[in-house]
Amino acid sequence: MRRSLTWLVVAAVACGGTDAPEEAPAETGPDTLPASVPALEVVDGIVIVTPDQVREWQVAGEPVVIVDARDQVQYGREHITEAVNIPYVDIRAGANLPALDSRIVVYCSDKDCPISQYAYEALRTLGYTNLYDMREGIQGWKDAGHPTVIGEAASDTTSG
Repeated sequence: MRRSLTWLVVAAVACGGTDAPEEAPAETGPDTLPASVPALEVVDGIVIVTPDQVREWQVAGEPVVIVDARDQVQYGREHITEAVNIPYVDIRAGANLPALDSRIVVYCSDKDCPISQYAYEALRTLGYTNLYDMREGIQGWKDAGHPTVIGEAASDTTSG
């Protein structure tokens, strides 16, 4: 009996049975992201991005084309810093669009404005794949404390 107990203790120690449990390793791989990277929200097939994420891209100097899909009058009153004005009707017509491989963020007035969704769908139909809808619009951008341009005439909308 004593010999069996000795072997049991030796086997338990050899297998790590007497040590405190180790922390499980963090899962890594192509389908996992670090906790600091927020998962993107997808609603009805549209990738939603927050004003804070778009601002992070701007500050980091990452290439992004921010498209104000509202009309020229609304854009002229106030728009997001570095945004270009390509009204939805022009997007549908395929006018003044950025390169197909551009990362594009579309926005309109606020979360209740459907223009950014329409612009997103039109761009996707035209073959764009790196698309984001800043669903909160310019109002969400301002609520987050990010800079805007007030009272400037619509800029040249051609890019890349």
